[in-house]
Amino acid sequence: MKIAEPSPQHIAGALRGELIAIDGLITSIQPGIYNLAVRMLGNREDAADATQEILLKVVTHLSSFRAESAFSTWAFRVAKNHLLTAATKSRESPEVSLEGIAEGLAQGLAFNQQQLEPFGERVLQPDEKLEAKQIALGCTQKMLMSLDRDQRLSYLLDIVFGLSSEAAASVLEISPDAHRQRLSRSRAKLDRFTAQSCGLVSETAACRCEKQIPAIRHRNKMCTEKNLVPNETVFVIHPVERDEVQRNFDAIIRLGNASELIKAHPNYQAPDAMQQAIRSVLRIEGFLPSNAGGLAH
Repeated sequence: MKIAEPSPQHIAGALRGELIAIDGLITSIQPGIYNLAVRMLGNREDAADATQEILLKVVTHLSSFRAESAFSTWAFRVAKNHLLTAATKSRESPEVSLEGIAEGLAQGLAFNQQQLEPFGERVLQPDEKLEAKQIALGCTQKMLMSLDRDQRLSYLLDIVFGLSSEAAASVLEISPDAHRQRLSRSRAKLDRFTAQSCGLVSETAACRCEKQIPAIRHRNKMCTEKNLVPNETVFVIHPVERDEVQRNFDAIIRLGNASELIKAHPNYQAPDAMQQAIRSVLRIEGFLPSNAGGLAH
């Protein structure tokens, strides 16, 4: 996953205010920014809101781009400045802790054992396999949310987006050594937890994603009956993401570490209506003329 580098033509045209170039620039960088936002904020709804705001900032502040670094680095920095302070509906550090996650997993395993037909002792149906993958995505996202935002961003820029220490440090506006130290602490923390608690990584760990299904179903049912929002971070997997999720997680069973689990998340698909919403705001703010709705997709 990357924030794509727009073509020089799109960058130059957008700086001149050309409508098709602005649209092409947004199209180019939107997937990477949305995927960073999902992983930073913990759910699609918050990520969609944040992505729209970040893209609007990119377009409305194009004049501040000085071409002293790659455009994608500048876009990452705009995203960083927004995501480090963005409000979220999801819980995160310090409310989410690895100790709390471990306790919840243990409770889920105990609940599963109380069932007449515990999961893990029979072959899963296709819909149950998908449910287990959703739980894997949610659980690993919770692990990310146990890191503070500075740690989380350093981790994601390295593990998911593959930035060099120098490039990540430039985005974060810290020294490469500071970034590497932050990254090392985060990796050690998550690797230690998954080695002890995650059956996707360790054969000796008791937890398996499918064994959490009964408890999560029960808790969500109770929340529904009480008109409460479920606390579970269970990601909805869109149809276009399913094959990638299946392939990625099947490839790492008991062969990976926390980094491999986080990288197994799919390229999340941004809402189709996002670009039209951005155009509408730009039009209202006077950046696009009233007839700009027909720009290329």
